[in-house]
Amino acid sequence: MRPHRGIDLFRIARIQIAIDYSWVVIFLLVLWSLSAGYFPRAYPGYAAGDYWGVGAVATVLFFVSVLVHELSHALVANRSGQVVRRITLFIFGGMAHLSREPKNARTELMIAAVGPLTSLLLGAVFWGISVGTHTVRIGRLWVAMFEYLAFINGALGVFNLLPGFPLDGGRIFRATLWLWWGDLRRATARAADWGSGIAFGLMALGIWQIFTGALIGGLWLIFIGMFLRGAAHASYQSVLVEQVLAGAHVQDVMVRDPEVVPGDATVSQAIDEHFVRHGFGGYPVAHDGEIAGLLSLRQIRECPPEERGRRRVREIMRPAEKGVMISARAPLAEALQRMTDADTGRLLVTDGARVVGLVTRTGITRYIQLKADMQGEEQ
Repeated sequence: MRPHRGIDLFRIARIQIAIDYSWVVIFLLVLWSLSAGYFPRAYPGYAAGDYWGVGAVATVLFFVSVLVHELSHALVANRSGQVVRRITLFIFGGMAHLSREPKNARTELMIAAVGPLTSLLLGAVFWGISVGTHTVRIGRLWVAMFEYLAFINGALGVFNLLPGFPLDGGRIFRATLWLWWGDLRRATARAADWGSGIAFGLMALGIWQIFTGALIGGLWLIFIGMFLRGAAHASYQSVLVEQVLAGAHVQDVMVRDPEVVPGDATVSQAIDEHFVRHGFGGYPVAHDGEIAGLLSLRQIRECPPEERGRRRVREIMRPAEKGVMISARAPLAEALQRMTDADTGRLLVTDGARVVGLVTRTGITRYIQLKADMQGEEQ
């Protein structure tokens, strides 16, 4: 999932909080299941408005709890030298976007462990509130809401302790193996295998629930299992890529002295004289004798065909200051992260104040494939 897909909400401690569009689905599903299902069945006799009021508050507090869980990861990561600039809530929970793998096993252990501990602590807090509300005049339905939040946070903490990567428990397991073996790649592979095993177990349990009549619960377990299996594989591949890119810099793979599109050219001229003629997916744009931005197929597609004959390239280009510049001496892994953050497939490469080249995601992918093939031959 790209970090910029979704809706930005607010910032906490310089961390951007966002929701993926898929989050709306799970928010409405949880709201409906609590307001029209759980609370009416467990505590009959109240008006429909009471159930929906309690259900709405419980749903909001549940997702606040998920956010606090992810914030605990992010704050510990930032204090330990990692960089987390964004947290995204989505259909399967939340994600704190780490810029890279932790620098050592102890850092990984601290970052991973704080999440389940936070959820268990929140569960204890909500349980304490539910006990305390018994002594004051408050409706039984509201007491039940705090009991539910205590249970769900406790369950979230326990579930995340399962030793399957990329769950928090899987990261704790990986950190332990990393400490023992001293090999991040081997530890990640083993933890990812456990993650796949747990994923298949969840899917099998979901199939069993479907055959016993629990269709919705069974499908949900199957979806979670599929997500965990995909995430385990993707996380392992991410570690492999990071190790392949270790020691490589942007200047090693950049395109030097690339073709430049004049900013005063029309969009149609840029298409005919550059994109069609040379066949590349993007070019630097020069204006007033300096590189001013990037023009890619995305910007061209966003320009209506009837306007391409009169609009200038400088009007639709992505300005250089919009996060699309990187130093030639920057690590190649940083370039990949910068492309993800900026939601682009290429970056302008600078040497001091000069733009000296262009680095593309395709070029980095070719480099990764070549290095991986060479390492395979050496083995």
